[in-house]
Amino acid sequence: MGRMEPDAETGAGAPRSVHGVFQVAGGRQGSVQKGSAAHRGSSTCRPVDPMRLLVGTMAGWASMEENLLADDPPSPPSHPLRGAIVLLLVAAALLATFVRVPYFVFRPGSVQPLSTKVMITTGQRFNATGEIHFTTVRQDTTVNGWEWLEARMKPSLTLIEEDRVLGGRSRDENRTFNMQLMRVSKSTAVAVALRYLGVDPFRATGVGLAEVGGPSTGLLTIDDVILTVDGAPVLRAMDLVEAIRDRGPGDVVDLEVEPVRGGASRTVSVVLGARDDDQTVGFMGVAPQTRWEDVEDLPIDVLVNTGSVGGNSAGLALTLSILDLITPGELTGGLQVATTGTIDPTGVVGSIGGIVQKVVAARDGGMDLFLVPTSEADQARQHAGDMPVEGVATLDDALAALARHGGQTQNLRLPTG
Repeated sequence: MGRMEPDAETGAGAPRSVHGVFQVAGGRQGSVQKGSAAHRGSSTCRPVDPMRLLVGTMAGWASMEENLLADDPPSPPSHPLRGAIVLLLVAAALLATFVRVPYFVFRPGSVQPLSTKVMITTGQRFNATGEIHFTTVRQDTTVNGWEWLEARMKPSLTLIEEDRVLGGRSRDENRTFNMQLMRVSKSTAVAVALRYLGVDPFRATGVGLAEVGGPSTGLLTIDDVILTVDGAPVLRAMDLVEAIRDRGPGDVVDLEVEPVRGGASRTVSVVLGARDDDQTVGFMGVAPQTRWEDVEDLPIDVLVNTGSVGGNSAGLALTLSILDLITPGELTGGLQVATTGTIDPTGVVGSIGGIVQKVVAARDGGMDLFLVPTSEADQARQHAGDMPVEGVATLDDALAALARHGGQTQNLRLPTG
């Protein structure tokens, strides 16, 4: 029986713990059991260094991985049509992102409480639990293809051609125009609210002339103000109409007039002519208009600051909010009430734009009630969800609607003392 010789590289005797793994003659790795025939009879077997074995094994794994990868089939060549489609899609996406289209997109805006925007500078202010809110529309004036597509798909968005919105004005001119509409709306709302309470913030001072012609040519100018007719004072345009209603052609009317910018008054005698449509009715040849001036000694003074919001659709909301803040009680019955609609000096409520966006803003803003112009009530209800919508045509209609929902609208008055 042969004897194992020490390994020349390690200087060790028989291996102590190589788990029966040996380098077998011929370069093969083998696993043999101690005491087996192979173990007893082979003089060419020698123990293997564990580190060398590990390195060799890892090299084998790497070689195996290369062989596996080499056996994978090659990727098919890309199809020319597929590449063209990808390029077209990328180009379309870039165009949709960076190219502007000539449209405006109108989105739901916000509901804003008016109690913080209406200031009572003279007189008493009454705060309430409920509140009047006005509604706004968000306007996107720079629209790309994606936004255009979004507006076509979402019911809450409205897409309108730029030319229709601007109406021939530039963007700056349109902004100025809308701010002027808001200024007129605010002054009208103050006047309507005060008149409803029996206080007129303006005083008629005489009859101005928008046009002069016919028998008055050379005697009167548009810079004149008529103060009296045959000695009787006239303060409003209707007063002048009534004064000559029963006069016939050829009658002489004596007028006291003064320059519109002030100065000495003078007397002018006008011989009435005949109307083309009725030869029996006297004709003076002027277009009268009432001249107004602010009343200085009002019992209450109201200022409204709506910031950068433009347009005239907040007229009704402003009127109701002013009434609520300068009179005692809960005009809204404690409700949060959104309102939209223009208001004219006689209290008539006019239609507005963007009703869909405004009702969505009111609904999402948690409003208890929405007052809208009668002409737009049906459309508003389609988007209101559970929020009640009331259509109104006048200020009286709006107050009646608030009363139906618990508002204290009877006997509104300014406090005395």
